[in-house]
Amino acid sequence: MKFGETKNPRKQFTTSRGPTGTPQKDYVPARSGRKPPFHAEIEVASNLPDDSPEFRTFVREVVSMPEHMASSVAAAIRQQKWKISPNPLASIRTAAHQEARRNLLPT
Repeated sequence: MKFGETKNPRKQFTTSRGPTGTPQKDYVPARSGRKPPFHAEIEVASNLPDDSPEFRTFVREVVSMPEHMASSVAAAIRQQKWKISPNPLASIRTAAHQEARRNLLPT
C-alpha cells in the first residue's frame, strides 16, 4: 500500500459481515401474574404505624422476627424491594437484619 492510499472505512462495515439479528420472539413474562404469598398481608402492614399492636403481631407471627426488630422490619417494608422479590418475606427479613446492623440493634 502506498502512502496516501487508505482503505475505505465504509467498506469495512458492510451488511454481509457478522451475525445477523434473530427475528423478534413473542414476549412471554418469566413470572406469572399471580402475586407471591403474603403479598396482601405485607401491603396491609405497610400502612400500619410501627408501634401499633397489629404491626407488632405481624412482625412476630408473619415475618417470624422478635418484636424489638419492628422498626427494622418497617424500614425494610418502606424500601419496597419485597414487591419485586419472588420470596417477599425472605427479602423483608434480610433487609430488616441489615437495617438492624446499621442501627446497632441486637439481632
